[in-house]
Amino acid sequence: MKPVLIVLLLPFLVSAEVYKCDVGGVITYSQVRCSAEAEVTAYATEDLVTASQQPILEANANSAAATMDRLSDSVKKRDMRLLVNKLKLDKENKLKQRDIKLAELKSSKDQALNNLAGAVWEESLSKEMAAVAIQYDTDIRGIDTEIDRLVDELNRI
Repeated sequence: MKPVLIVLLLPFLVSAEVYKCDVGGVITYSQVRCSAEAEVTAYATEDLVTASQQPILEANANSAAATMDRLSDSVKKRDMRLLVNKLKLDKENKLKQRDIKLAELKSSKDQALNNLAGAVWEESLSKEMAAVAIQYDTDIRGIDTEIDRLVDELNRI
């Protein structure tokens, strides 16, 4: 039985003690003992739910559960789309940072050609450029992998 169904049926299954009192010739019912001679009567609301109403209650509970499931899926999809968009922006920023860093190193490398010790410096800059490219490419591949995973999960929902 789904939790929503239990919650919806709970008010119909409540029972309580009710006191029947004769106060000055008038019969009254109360949750509190109204006199020493008060009779305890059983009071249950389950009689209010007839067998013909039971399928309607279950249908309403199932409908509510289905609506909650749809809302939950909708919220999950929205959150995943937002995360995918954030990751795409992160990827664009990484690409820009990589390009800026490589452009700076290329500029330094061009200056190395005008220097007497430029050959050693140029080789060092080439290695640094390769390391920068590898670092950013690894970060970008990680972002792409996460985007692909989220898109696959979005398509399954």
